[in-house]
Amino acid sequence: MQGRVNLTDLPSFYQDTITIGNKVYVPFPPAPAVVLIPFITLNKFTTQQEVSVLLGSFDAVLVFYLLMKFIDRKKAFILTIFFSFGTAFFWASVVGTTWYFAHVVALLFLVCSLIFHFDKKDVLSGIFFSLAVLSRYPILLGAIFFALQLWKDKKRFLKFFAAAASLAPAHFIYAYLRFQSFFRTGYVEVYESYLHTNYPYTILQAINPKYPLFGYLDLRNIPLHLFTFLIEPPIVTQTLNVYPSPYGMGIIFTTPLLFLALRLPFKQGMERNLFIGALAISIIDFLHYMQGWVQFGYRFVLDFLPFLLIILSLRFKMTKAQMLLIVISILVTSWGVNFAINAGW
Repeated sequence: MQGRVNLTDLPSFYQDTITIGNKVYVPFPPAPAVVLIPFITLNKFTTQQEVSVLLGSFDAVLVFYLLMKFIDRKKAFILTIFFSFGTAFFWASVVGTTWYFAHVVALLFLVCSLIFHFDKKDVLSGIFFSLAVLSRYPILLGAIFFALQLWKDKKRFLKFFAAAASLAPAHFIYAYLRFQSFFRTGYVEVYESYLHTNYPYTILQAINPKYPLFGYLDLRNIPLHLFTFLIEPPIVTQTLNVYPSPYGMGIIFTTPLLFLALRLPFKQGMERNLFIGALAISIIDFLHYMQGWVQFGYRFVLDFLPFLLIILSLRFKMTKAQMLLIVISILVTSWGVNFAINAGW
């Protein structure tokens, strides 16, 4: 809006930056910032958190609309409540700081892309998928789902991928304006800045400060992500006080119903394609050097959660056990979000 892509007056504690000469840049994709423009145009005092809560509410509506394509209204409503208040999305949407706002925006675009996909509006599906990628880069590998769905219909396949590619120049131009390179994002430089800090940004470093960060995208990070995503417990003190871990908590504690979407086997066709799409995105997330920090739950699940929600909807039976798991998810997540906000995360 001010005719530049560098930032000024950032707080001193803000670390996710790249300094070139006397200018400071951030590595994040451009779509979330673009989404903010109309809100700031209407009222320059609008906060990102306010926009995040608003868009988060809209995300819930879109998820409901998406799930209605597979299940009846009652089940769709129950699973939308579960999504809104029983997953890591609750924390991300109400906090709305840079990392989390990107997830809220990316999820909005990815859900729109899926809605248009199942409506056979492939140009719109491709455009919204590209916007999701321009919010969170790992979502790019979610294109595998669309490829598997469309490869038998060449016309639909070409329409989707041509539309998705149409916004790629936005990324390259934005990269060049910042770094004079079409392919540089700045994420590696941010990773290297973390190497020179003594703060324990991963659970391994909290256990043993001598553990180094592994590579930016490194196979050794996968077990740490799987641990965080699936089974990382809360912190229990010697006085038996229980607190959420700032490194994240596994879905076995926060969102146990989601295990239903991960249960083998997957039916051939759409269900298997959804899982492959989610797995493809998760692989990039799992390679990442950091598993998340000052977060409730595991924020990276939001990159592929829409795929899992559809699988979950196909398997959801509204049994007493499943309804109990939803209640547990909402209660634990509400506790965690309240604690994390009061803790200043």
